[in-house]
Amino acid sequence: MLVVAPGQWHIPECFVPKTEYFADMPDQQKFPGFEEIKNLPDNDVPYVNSLILPEATGQHRFMKLGEISVSDGQLYIIDPRLKGQTLRHFNDAPIVEMNFTLEGRTLQQQSYLKEELEFVKGYHNLMYNAGQWEQNRFVGDGAHNTFTIHMTTDRFAQLFAPYYPHIVENLQAERPFLIQQPAVHYTPQMLSVIHAIWNSTLQGNMKKLFLETKMMELMMLQNELFTPRITKTDILKSRDDIDRIYLAREIILKEMQNPPTLSQLARRCGLNEFKLKKGFKQIFNNTVFGYLNITRLEHAKMMLLDNQLTLSEIAFETGYAHLQHFSRAFKKHFGVTPGSLTR
Repeated sequence: MLVVAPGQWHIPECFVPKTEYFADMPDQQKFPGFEEIKNLPDNDVPYVNSLILPEATGQHRFMKLGEISVSDGQLYIIDPRLKGQTLRHFNDAPIVEMNFTLEGRTLQQQSYLKEELEFVKGYHNLMYNAGQWEQNRFVGDGAHNTFTIHMTTDRFAQLFAPYYPHIVENLQAERPFLIQQPAVHYTPQMLSVIHAIWNSTLQGNMKKLFLETKMMELMMLQNELFTPRITKTDILKSRDDIDRIYLAREIILKEMQNPPTLSQLARRCGLNEFKLKKGFKQIFNNTVFGYLNITRLEHAKMMLLDNQLTLSEIAFETGYAHLQHFSRAFKKHFGVTPGSLTR
């Protein structure tokens, strides 16, 4: 990852900008040094810095408001000789991080963990590693992109002590921790929150409140994924039954453009339709297709904010046969037309 908790960079020689590459480049087009990032003043408009080398290009966005900061680091490796190169640094600040891998594959080694973490598209975690070494190794060429939220431990404790006392206890004892479920990917709804953070036009204290609120929303959504509240019931009699309901969700999310019927989904999951319907509603507090429709619309919103596809293409990608059906559903869910987000 390009952006991490404040500390000291150790840059491999192949990533050190050569003087001749930057001789005529304006300062605002260079990546800032780590101490520069650490000491930047609060900003409600993201700092954007670019890296342009024959071997690799990249962009770094950083926004800091009070005790919370957000950043994303995008690196595009051109020279295959850079594959396997590492970035290493020491985390010297009491910071809690949330990491979301948007593109690429990176292997991360934490000094307090025995095995490397694999950051691939869809992966996300919550961690605290102050006083620890961290090393990131880029695997493969092409794009690498990670979104990160940082929050001071004091502010985290103030906000979350009533909800996550065990996490706050670790922070107060200065014990590093990692919370993850690699097989459980972030959702389109979580991506939509990330896009909202970057696209907000609020300023000053309102932007600070917005950022904190969105961070809390991401935290709650992540916790919901990592710690399912459901237990065995009269409907779901075993852990295997619960796993089959999660398999049903995975199938409809992967096949949202052309989802299976309820009977087809039940057969693929090894459940009868009654248990699928009741169990899905019990775990996700929605019907199978109610959940699918909301996810489709959240995914559509994310694509609209990306502004890369037409309305018709987005409707097709999210499984709507007719643009007018998509527009009506979008307006009903979000209160605005999809076209209003593209202006």
